[in-house]
Amino acid sequence: MNTPSTMDDSKDVLEAQQDAQKSRERKTRMGIAIGAFLLAGLLWALYWFFISRYHEETENAYVAGSMVVVNAQTVGTVEAILAEENQVVKAGDVLVKLSPTDAQVALAQASAQLANATRQIQNTFNTVGVARAQMAQANSAVKTAQDAVNRRAALVKTGAVSREEYDQALNTLSQALAAQKTTMEQYKTAGAQVAGTTVQNHPAIEAAKAAFRSAYINNKRLAVLAPTDGVIAKRNVQVGQQISQGVPLMSIVAANQLWVEANFKETQLENLRVGQPVELKSDVFGSSVKFKGIVQGIGIGTGSAFSVLPAQNATGNWIKIVQRIPVRIQLDAEELKAHPLRVGMSMIANVNTRNRDGAVLGTVAGSENLSNLATHVYAQDEDEANQEAEKIINANLH
Repeated sequence: MNTPSTMDDSKDVLEAQQDAQKSRERKTRMGIAIGAFLLAGLLWALYWFFISRYHEETENAYVAGSMVVVNAQTVGTVEAILAEENQVVKAGDVLVKLSPTDAQVALAQASAQLANATRQIQNTFNTVGVARAQMAQANSAVKTAQDAVNRRAALVKTGAVSREEYDQALNTLSQALAAQKTTMEQYKTAGAQVAGTTVQNHPAIEAAKAAFRSAYINNKRLAVLAPTDGVIAKRNVQVGQQISQGVPLMSIVAANQLWVEANFKETQLENLRVGQPVELKSDVFGSSVKFKGIVQGIGIGTGSAFSVLPAQNATGNWIKIVQRIPVRIQLDAEELKAHPLRVGMSMIANVNTRNRDGAVLGTVAGSENLSNLATHVYAQDEDEANQEAEKIINANLH
């Protein structure tokens, strides 16, 4: 039979065993927690060493693009608007038409002035020919008069020719010489007006041609053309509006030539180089669509440095603020076609900085491929103007 003393001893032993079991469990859990923590730290260290330290990421990134402002190139009244906002246009498409009345009147006047100038200059060239013939005639008259004087000079001494006849021959020679001098001056005057020129390149013709080209191009500019491919972003013009030269009519954004302006902190710039690959995500498509980009250029200054009112850090109380530098990231045109972006959209940019051989400053990669840096839609106007001017000149030459 168990005594109370024996029961107390058994109870103490059982409690001691339970405490020991709990202690072992606590140590096991602590060991597992410490191990998991160490493993997580090791994995994080490995991730940082092999991956994270070669990447710089920012959410301060936005889609940018070339926004071409289409201005009126001449004065006129808006007759028709042929493009609306969000409409896709091609380079050379007519966007706005202006009333042609005044420009056509000016063109008709310039055409008439060019035709008249051509006829006048041709008459000037004809005058030179006439003066040349008159010069030859005057030279012949002088020679004839001189021969008559020479013949009578020997005969007047013998009395075969009277003194009166000899004096008359001298007078005829004097008149011929005077006429020769007058004709020579007329020939010089006429020749000076056309010296070194032809009818086609005479200064008076060139001036009339310039006035005609100006009127012709001004008439052509009544049709406002799209200078580049893109999408109409904003239309400011209205039908019937009287506009003057230089007034902005609408804007065009080259939708297939967008880029991203990623604003990295200055502490993130140490390993950034031109040409490094970039992975980008947009809010509109989410993480399911990843754009591939390339660092095209790194800004030479912070945004605040180029602001209208730059910060005056040398005055008053000063607080250090980490600045940001804009980094331009080139996008792939094919990806933009598959997943169109809009100017101003926010992006997340992650730059792979493993390859650090590229330039830091002074190089903008890929800009030579941007077709919106040049336009040829206006060159045709000048060619047509020259052709029309030549037609008018040729039609008035006889």
